[in-house]
Amino acid sequence: MLKLFKRTDPIEKFWTWFKENEKRFRNFEQDPDKYLNEMLVHGKKIAEGLAIELEPPANGIINMTVSADGNRDLFETVVNIVDKAPNIEGWNFIAFRQRIPADKIKTMQLKVKGRELDPQHMKFFPMIDNDTLDIIIYVNGVTEDNYNDIAYAGLLLLDNILGEYDCVMKVRSYDFHNMPVKKEELADLLPLLEITAYVDKFHSGK
Repeated sequence: MLKLFKRTDPIEKFWTWFKENEKRFRNFEQDPDKYLNEMLVHGKKIAEGLAIELEPPANGIINMTVSADGNRDLFETVVNIVDKAPNIEGWNFIAFRQRIPADKIKTMQLKVKGRELDPQHMKFFPMIDNDTLDIIIYVNGVTEDNYNDIAYAGLLLLDNILGEYDCVMKVRSYDFHNMPVKKEELADLLPLLEITAYVDKFHSGK
C-alpha cells in the first residue's frame, strides 16, 4: 500500500528552523558574518539568490529584511516568505530593502575598485518612452573594465535610495556612464539625490 507524504513547504520549514534558533540570532552583532551565512544557507533552500539583512536592535526590536537582491523573478517569493513569517517578540520581518532617510543618503559611500560612489557627486538623466522610465546614472571613472562592478554597486545604492521594490518595478532599466566634463552636457543632468522625488512624481502623474 502506497503511503502519501505531504511535501514540506520550504518557507514553513525555514521559519520552523528560525524559531528554534532565534534566541541565538539575537546575538548576531558578536559575529555578523557567521549568523548571516547560517541564515543564507537555510534561505537558499527556498530559492537561490535571496539576501537577508539584519539591523542592530532598536527599542528591543531587530529588523530582519528579506531581499530579492534586485531580482524581479524572486519578488513573489520574498512576499510569500514575509507573509508567512511567525510573530516572534523582538523581531520585525520586512520584505525588500526599504528607502533610507535622505539625510543618511548623503553620508553613503561605496568603494569599487578604487572608485568611490558618492551620491552627492553622482547625477542621472531620465529617458521617457510613453509611460515607461529608463535612467542613466553618471559616475566619475566608469570604464569598460570596471563597468560591471560599478553597475552592481550602483544598483545596490539605488536599492537603498529608491527602495528595492520601486527601484525594480518603477524604472525599466538603468545604465551607467562616465561623468561628462563639458558644462553644456552637465547642464542637462540632475543630481542623484533628486531621483526619488523624480520617480515618485513620474508615477503619480500616470
